[in-house]
Amino acid sequence: MFKKTLLVSGIALAVAAPAMAEQRTSMVRDNGFSYTYGQLAYDRWDLDNDVDLDALTAEGSFALDEHIFLRGSLGFYDGDAGRADVDGHRLSGGVGFHTPLQRGLDFVTSADIIYDEIEVGRGDDDEIGFEVRGGVRHATTEQLELSGGLTYMDLYDDDLGVYGQGLFKLTPVVDLGARVIVGGDRDTYGVFGRYNF
Repeated sequence: MFKKTLLVSGIALAVAAPAMAEQRTSMVRDNGFSYTYGQLAYDRWDLDNDVDLDALTAEGSFALDEHIFLRGSLGFYDGDAGRADVDGHRLSGGVGFHTPLQRGLDFVTSADIIYDEIEVGRGDDDEIGFEVRGGVRHATTEQLELSGGLTYMDLYDDDLGVYGQGLFKLTPVVDLGARVIVGGDRDTYGVFGRYNF
């Protein structure tokens, strides 16, 4: 029941956000954030049931217009669950929406479909799930961006958490970043390099 209520609330927020943002942001048309990029990431996943994994992921985003962007990723992970070896890969794709709330601050939301295939010891499993996020992206300084918000994932099991990300601009097109998710069943942290197109 809680999961259905949370999902309905998230969908309602995603549908209502453009109308609410339009009323608040008539003075700011674009904060200049890049939503078209490719990046490579390393993450450490600490999951429930003593599962510790290292993940390498190629990720990308492509802006369709001033508000809508597409997302995608392909990742491979390995590690251990107790005494068993774990190997797997994950493919995701989805869509996002962003709009300025005020100068230097965007509201950002996204929804992704996720396919995951995992081998634990001699057994294997696969699952199709989803992740929904909603939060803000802030131009803290000329070289530093900070992002944060809520994330809800339903893959094998459901999990609600918070995410945070920092992005440091090395050049006009190259960024270095760090990110973290703290949830009920998962804690992840990682670093990435991004190229903005």
